[in-house]
Parts: sequence; C-alpha cells; structure tokens
Amino acid sequence: MHGHITYEELLEITSWGIFSMNMKGIQVTDKRLKPCLPKKIKNALHEGIYTGSPGKDIYLMLPYLSSERMQEVAFLLSKNFPKVPPSNHVNVAACVRFIYGQFEKQGILRSKKDFERMKKEKLNWDLPRKFLKFLYKELENSNNFYGLNILYEMEAHRLGDEAVLYKSKEKLKEMEKTYDKAIESAYKCKSYKHMFSLYYWAGRYFAEFGESKKTIKYYKMAILKSCKYYHKYYPVGDSYYCKRLLNSLSYIKKNDTKNWDSFHKKYKNKIKSDKLKRVFEKIRKK
Repeated sequence: MHGHITYEELLEITSWGIFSMNMKGIQVTDKRLKPCLPKKIKNALHEGIYTGSPGKDIYLMLPYLSSERMQEVAFLLSKNFPKVPPSNHVNVAACVRFIYGQFEKQGILRSKKDFERMKKEKLNWDLPRKFLKFLYKELENSNNFYGLNILYEMEAHRLGDEAVLYKSKEKLKEMEKTYDKAIESAYKCKSYKHMFSLYYWAGRYFAEFGESKKTIKYYKMAILKSCKYYHKYYPVGDSYYCKRLLNSLSYIKKNDTKNWDSFHKKYKNKIKSDKLKRVFEKIRKK
C-alpha cells in the first residue's frame, strides 16, 4: 500500500477525533488533545493536527484503501463524531468537506474565480462518496442525527456545484432532496443554525441555476426560520449571516414585487434579533 502515511497512522489520526475540538487556525487549544500531542504523525498534514482533521488525510488516502479498510476508517470516524450540535460547527463541517477534496469553503459560490477553477478541475467525487456511504450507514446505526445533518449538508453543497457547473436539472432535484434531508435531521438534533442557513444555501444554488421561483421559495423559508431560530444560535447577532439575510431580502424585493409588501409586513414583527430587525428596516428603505 502507498500513500503519504500508512493505514495504521491514518487509523491513529482518526482515533483522535481532533475535528471536534476547539482550534484557532491550525493551533489546537482544547485540553482533550494533550494526550495526542506526543503521538504526532510526521508525514501527515500538519502532523495530523489541523482544523477539520482528519478529513484531508482521509481524502489523500482514499485511492489506496480497499472497501473493507474504508469501512474500518468510517466506523472509527463515526465513533468520534459529535452527537450534540457544538456551538461552532467549523471543525466538523471542514472535516467532511475535506473528505471531498474541497479545501475551500462554499464551492462555486465563493467567487467567479472559484467557479472557473472548479469547472476546469472536472470534478470526480466517486471515491469520497463511496467512503461517505459507509459513514452514513454507521451514523444511521447509532442514530447520530447531527452527523447525518452535516453529511447531508456537505453532499447537498456538492450536488449544487455539479448542478450549476454541468447545467444538470437532475443534480438540482437531487440537491433539493438532500437539503430537505439535512433540514429534517437538523430538527431531530436541534441544530438551530441549520434550521435556517440550509434554506439560504439552497436558494443560492437555485439562483445560480436561474430558477427564480425556487430561489424565492427557499429565501423566504430562510427568512421565516431565521426569525424563529436565529436568536437561539446567535444570541448577540452575527454580521456574516445578516449579510446573507440582506441578500435574500434584496432578491425577493426585486423578483417578487407583487408579494413584497405583504411578505415584509408579515415577518418584520416576528424578528427577535435587533440585528435582523435593522436588516429588514434597511431593505425597506431601499
């Protein structure tokens, strides 16, 4: 077997469960990692200690893993997968995204440059999806709805990338179903962020595809659910998500003018966050 590390070293890194620990950049700040530090793997990326570990190392090793070994790694990974939604999802989401070989956030949605780059790459996620099927099964067997929530979210993003890149309506339909599954599992594990943010990302991909009716539908759901759950995930407020909300409201105002006034009046009084209220007021004055 070849690869940048051995299979045994991959199992060792996976057993650490680093992706669920507190990190700053590539520096680990969680005391639970202290027993792992003396065991750092020399040839692994950042010696096996980085945000989203062991996702990148799993991705690089996939071509060298048999189905049986993929299953073993997936089993070990599932044992270290958090069941309770953390206050910060970055490490967990990054781990799964890295398994697809996607080392940059937001896929084609991040910029035109990323869109063109991914178009040239001729994406092939067959091996990651083969591995993730084993992980899906393990998480289902253990009723880990938070784990399923993250897996469905990352797969929906990738399906959205493929749908837009290859102008595939079939991929778009599959994306929508997968986002809906992610949202369903979010309710089961009470992952409040995913009760509103996933509607937004679905809307973004529909917008890129040129499906205005679907975009309006999902943007409206993102706004409706953010009015209900935003304050539970962001007690103080979050400027990053406020920008997404502003983007959603701007799109609706421009593309659903007939229903804009009634929609705005209906939901502006349901907002529990002061920051979101200011976003609604800002778009009203435009």
